[in-house]
Amino acid sequence: LRAAFDIVCDNVGRDWRRLARHLHVTDTKIDAIEEKYPRNLTEQVRESLRVWKSAEREDATVSHLVRALRACQLNLVADLVLEDQQARENETAGSGGGDKSPAESLTSWDSNGPALGGP
Repeated sequence: LRAAFDIVCDNVGRDWRRLARHLHVTDTKIDAIEEKYPRNLTEQVRESLRVWKSAEREDATVSHLVRALRACQLNLVADLVLEDQQARENETAGSGGGDKSPAESLTSWDSNGPALGGP
C-alpha cells in the first residue's frame, strides 16, 4: 500500500480532494489537512491517504484505492498503481524461488531440450 500511496501522491495533484471524498474522508478532515499543509500538495495527498487508511484499517486495500481512483476518472493513476502492484508481485514470485531458479531453469532447459528438437 505504501508504494501505491507514493504513486498517488506523485500523480493525483489537485484532484486529491475528490479522491479523498470517494475514500470517505470527511470535508472537515479535508479542511484540517489543507490547514496543516497549506502549501504542500504532496503532503495533503499523503495525509488524506493516511486518514483513509487509519479509518478503514484492513479494508484499506490497493483494490479499494484503485476503485476510488477510477470513480474519480483518474484512470491513468489507477493503471500506474496496478502496474506497480503487478510488478511487485512478479518480483516477489521470482525472488521466492531465487535460490532454486538457476538449477530449476537448467533442469527444465535440459529436459525440454530434446523435446524441442524432436519431430
